[in-house]
Amino acid sequence: MTTHQSISSEQPIVSEVQLHGAVSSESSELKPGENLMVPDFDGIVSNGEFEAVSGFDPTRAVTEGIGEAVVSPDDLKDLPDAASTAYLMAETVCGADDRIRITPASGNPWRWICKLFITFPDNAKFVGTGWFIGARTVMTAGHCVYSKANGGWAKSIEVVPGMDGNSRPYGSQVGTSFRSVNGWIQDSKPEFDYGAIILPNCNLGNTVGWFGFANLSDASLKNLFVNTSGYPADKPFGTQWFNAGSISDVQDRKIYYMIDTMGGQSGSPVWRLLNGERHAVGVHAYGGCPNSATRITKPVFDNMLAWRNIPC
Repeated sequence: MTTHQSISSEQPIVSEVQLHGAVSSESSELKPGENLMVPDFDGIVSNGEFEAVSGFDPTRAVTEGIGEAVVSPDDLKDLPDAASTAYLMAETVCGADDRIRITPASGNPWRWICKLFITFPDNAKFVGTGWFIGARTVMTAGHCVYSKANGGWAKSIEVVPGMDGNSRPYGSQVGTSFRSVNGWIQDSKPEFDYGAIILPNCNLGNTVGWFGFANLSDASLKNLFVNTSGYPADKPFGTQWFNAGSISDVQDRKIYYMIDTMGGQSGSPVWRLLNGERHAVGVHAYGGCPNSATRITKPVFDNMLAWRNIPC
């Protein structure tokens, strides 16, 4: 049986069976979180809901078929996406680009989503996206917090919630404490590509708020309407962009969709809106049309809960 005990970054990685074992960038061991699950919502007749974003066409999002990726590398500016640290397939636009800019980004849930400025030990700098799951915990992709190619754990990550161009309505905090799991730290397995930033205190999270998250069954996820928003590098600096669609394929540790994304959105939340409540069901990380996210399974959920509950 897979074990999920927490270990420190200074202990040896033990075996394949501990792929979801939580790993810290610090020397002290993590305390395991309580085994608490949100309801699966099976039996409720609902495909989820799209966020009400002006200019977004939900009809097209439902009916969009598989198209060719439209990638414009010449449009990418400033820092590269953190996905390039692991030679991953860049996030891609699937068919016609119908992403919608979120401006201002100071309302819910947009202010829960953060622009990340990442510096690794070799001083290489990248960008990514994160999202609050607790007062001092920002969820993101594993490759945003740990890169073997760039020296291991990030040296620092500046977290800017609700960034809108040059506007930083809530300021920022710099995190130097990070979390991920053995499956990413040891073997860079895409299905274990998730991690978290632990901020110095709870001030920023308590100001902006955070997402819920859920472990849903295969049946609940299949064809579910989901939303995502983040900070693509092909758009004007510091701007947040939204898109939505349905989950087309559900695997044991991954979910797939034709939702438009671009480099810089590594780590973005993929969430279900239902009856006014927002629960993330995946951590966006990969392109290819369909694009994909690390699925929030029970072990992922348990690790997220432990990371969320780190005290102030």
